[in-house]
Amino acid sequence: MNKVFLSGRITSDITRFGTDSKGGVSFTLVTSRPVIKDGQVQKGEDGYTETYDQFHTVKAFNGLGKSIANHKKKGDKLIVTGEIRYTRNEKDGRTFYNTDIVADEIEFI
Repeated sequence: MNKVFLSGRITSDITRFGTDSKGGVSFTLVTSRPVIKDGQVQKGEDGYTETYDQFHTVKAFNGLGKSIANHKKKGDKLIVTGEIRYTRNEKDGRTFYNTDIVADEIEFI
């Protein structure tokens, strides 16, 4: 089974690709979790909880992508359900590997 659940904030502008009928959108979602050491949540010098942030490229297609493009923007919170998709591309003799989250469902929060 290939299923991913992410909750985070949009950290990039939403980029449209393809055509309206066969296109989608791409954006970056940041997820955060507290840094834990020896079973204790770590605090910074400012007293706030230290976090470990990860940035995920999310792609949404067709109506789901259109809904995101029309109603969401950088800084908004989302819950994304989808799958991990790995792709390989070649350009100018170099090989590039990408890891994307392809959304099945997106909940606005």
